[in-house]
Amino acid sequence: MTPIATKRLILRDATLDDAPLYALGVGEYEVARFLTPVPYPYTLAMAVDWLRQARPATPERSMLVIELPGTGVIGCVSLINELGFWIARPHWNRGYVTEAATALLDWHFAGTHAQAVASSAHHNNAASLAVQSKLGFVPMRREMRFSQTLQHNVEHVVTTLSRQDWQLRGSR
Repeated sequence: MTPIATKRLILRDATLDDAPLYALGVGEYEVARFLTPVPYPYTLAMAVDWLRQARPATPERSMLVIELPGTGVIGCVSLINELGFWIARPHWNRGYVTEAATALLDWHFAGTHAQAVASSAHHNNAASLAVQSKLGFVPMRREMRFSQTLQHNVEHVVTTLSRQDWQLRGSR
């Protein structure tokens, strides 16, 4: 896949060279605690194993690292079963996730016939829920999911974004 460039970021397929920064970012407790499938502590070996499984991104299915030029990998945005994302703590509250997710959703809807995209977040993850709201996702239901980091079930807010709402968002 050709990297996707935004105003400030580059979204691209991960390589094994990304493992140290990937592990450092996702391995911080304040990040990992909101990522249901991510174990804690998260090690470099886990990052290598995860990135080894990465496949070239397509509009239908993607896991892209978020690179800040001059800094390196600062997060990840994916669209596998649902839209997911994380950003390293030093880069919080700068709009990077919204920017990266917007680019991924544009690519996804332009390259597929999908009519909707799902996402979710822990019920108390106000930042992720705010990003989803900015992108046009609407809450659909709540469900319990097991958190590897917290080692217990956590209530999740499941959201959805329709192709029509995404296209309308772009025309405003």
